[in-house]
Amino acid sequence: MTTPTRREVLLGIGTAAGLGVAGCLDAPTDGGGNGTDEPPGTDPGEETPTDQPDPPSDGPVERVGDRAVAIGLPAESAAPRWARDAASGTDQLVGYVTRFDSPAGVQWVLEDLREGPERSAAIREFVDETDFGDATLLYVGSVGPNTCYARLEVRDVRVESDAITGTATAVDTSRGDVGCGEAITYPAALVRVSGDDLPAGTAFTVTNGWGDAATLDGTDPLIDPATLPGRIRPPTDPPAEPDALRCSADDFERHPAWFDEADVAYGSIGADGAGDGSETHDDDAAPPDPAFALRARGPEGSDDSLRFERGETVSIDLVNVAGRTLTTGNRHKYALQVRTSEGWTDVRGARGDPARFEYTDEGVGHPPGEGFEWALELTEDGVVEGHPLADRLTVCPDLQPGRYRFAYWGVPGGAIAVTFDFLG
Repeated sequence: MTTPTRREVLLGIGTAAGLGVAGCLDAPTDGGGNGTDEPPGTDPGEETPTDQPDPPSDGPVERVGDRAVAIGLPAESAAPRWARDAASGTDQLVGYVTRFDSPAGVQWVLEDLREGPERSAAIREFVDETDFGDATLLYVGSVGPNTCYARLEVRDVRVESDAITGTATAVDTSRGDVGCGEAITYPAALVRVSGDDLPAGTAFTVTNGWGDAATLDGTDPLIDPATLPGRIRPPTDPPAEPDALRCSADDFERHPAWFDEADVAYGSIGADGAGDGSETHDDDAAPPDPAFALRARGPEGSDDSLRFERGETVSIDLVNVAGRTLTTGNRHKYALQVRTSEGWTDVRGARGDPARFEYTDEGVGHPPGEGFEWALELTEDGVVEGHPLADRLTVCPDLQPGRYRFAYWGVPGGAIAVTFDFLG
């Protein structure tokens, strides 16, 4: 059998859905072992037969440290979320680690479980029994070259002063002359670590089925922002820079910016609001531990130059790229600005005495890979259509050719932005 290369993992060479083998961790939880590395019921002085498969665990939950237990997830040959969009040359070729400090964060793992097997019910029970007030859950995943890599062996989980540490290895579960399916396989496990004042850091050494290892800190995005469709900004200079916007109506009040310019991140933003505030940074750049990514794109089949004529539609996508469910404000908390000789200015405003710009303050949860999508027709009516304040919002003066910015300020800690050009 030909062993696939690591790059073939990402390209999906040789994968076949439905060939996953349920992984299980191999140590008992109730002290039913014999105190050695041999399987239960085996005399330490005897050799374990080499033509038998690994013995099953006495139960699905295994102790993997003084303060840690783990449960294996069913190994799959279909790429999990973290492997679908992994970029070549990243540690995601080795594996993935993320940490959940609330039950909402772990929901995507449960949603991806195959329904029916007893192990799935045990995994859900494992999550339900986690008291997130004094415990944290870690998802640890890796990859192997064939279906015999059906188990992730988690060991030596410790609580150090600055990080939760441990090791995880994709294990070949075959013994002797046992055939293995020619499908890339992804073993994984959930690890529960308990204790007061757990450190914020994570450092798991993960080894894949090819023997490649990396120490992962749990901050890699579940989805690589560089793989998302669309762009952060146009590749060319803006077509114009209009003078400061002036409206002829005396009672017109311009829509305020509900964020500071220093807090604007372009393209990607971290859970704490950290991001790249430069309008000219590389499209592939992302802050450490990116939480959300924002991209602008044209109609399907366009060249993604982000240059639009009047009446065309620009689409904006906000995507949760993290490995946990995250919360934003509602979808309407955005600014639509043009860069003028006096800086970024919202093209919208309202008339009245006083003009009111009121937004509700609810939270919206986004599982990994989900978020908001906006489609703005570039006309005076189109850019306010569907907005809850549409009955009072107006564009004054008319849209001017220039560089425009869409800045969503519903993310924690700042605003996330993309730019595009309006040619008039």
